[in-house]
Amino acid sequence: MYGEHANLRGISEEHGLAVSDFTMMMRAAVGLWVLSAVICVGIGHHHPDHHLGHDDDKTVQDTGSANSVSLVNEANQGFSFRLYRKLAAHADSQGENIFFSPASVSTALAALSVGALGETHRQLFSGLGFNSSLLTQTDVDQAFQMFLQRANNTSQEDASEGTAVFMDNCFKPKPEFLQTLKQSYLADGFNVDFTNATESADTINKYVEEKTNGKIDKLVKNLDPSTVMYLISYIYFKGKWATQFHPKLTKHEDFNVDENTKVSVNMMNMEDDFHTYHDRELNTTVLQLPFNSSYSMLLMLPDAMATLENAISPNHVTKW
Repeated sequence: MYGEHANLRGISEEHGLAVSDFTMMMRAAVGLWVLSAVICVGIGHHHPDHHLGHDDDKTVQDTGSANSVSLVNEANQGFSFRLYRKLAAHADSQGENIFFSPASVSTALAALSVGALGETHRQLFSGLGFNSSLLTQTDVDQAFQMFLQRANNTSQEDASEGTAVFMDNCFKPKPEFLQTLKQSYLADGFNVDFTNATESADTINKYVEEKTNGKIDKLVKNLDPSTVMYLISYIYFKGKWATQFHPKLTKHEDFNVDENTKVSVNMMNMEDDFHTYHDRELNTTVLQLPFNSSYSMLLMLPDAMATLENAISPNHVTKW
């Protein structure tokens, strides 16, 4: 990133990139995303742990742990972009905005792998990009524990994220399964009576409402009484810009949805010094808008959207 003078209004109008009031409400940005997956399968036992090394060789253990964290981090990055391309290519996504949290998805699925065995475990690991010949379940658990604790410790924003597993009363998870969920994934595990669809839906909705500060109060409407497990991942974020947008500069302007469509939106305007970068390989200009914390937003302005979508990778983002 380079420090340059950025006129946000010019970027927004000329190229159709809106820094508008839709999720960035003057003084804050609010991001809210929930993954809800109904899984009609049984719950396996805790996946066996594997030894990282001898107890008397701390150096080997530390090195192995660092390598494992790096491998999990790389897998998470790759998973994020693979998932994005799948979503972007889906028929229902054509012409629509895509809003998702890849970290939430990978955390939820990794937490689920704790209780999986055999082919189910293999497919979860493979889908997330974890190399089972280099990573054990314990490696993955420890890496996510570090990621989540670091995120919680460094955030100064109003943020909340987590995972919850609701299981039917007919399934009794092992204590070590619930302990690993809580310790490594900051996840909660509950037993509910899915045969009582109304009561179990109310339980889930109240949990999500509390965790998202009331932003989502009715996630579940109709539950199938035959459901045996409900996996939920939530994320809530409300932050303040490091450099505030002045409300008096916000006004209605045209936003270019595509070459043939324009809509009038509240366009925020600012002229200040920000970090920018032009990626010649992707023909994309990148603008960094920092929050008043360790978080920041990257806005990408490509010459051709298809080129950016098809070629962007973790290496590009790291370079920016």
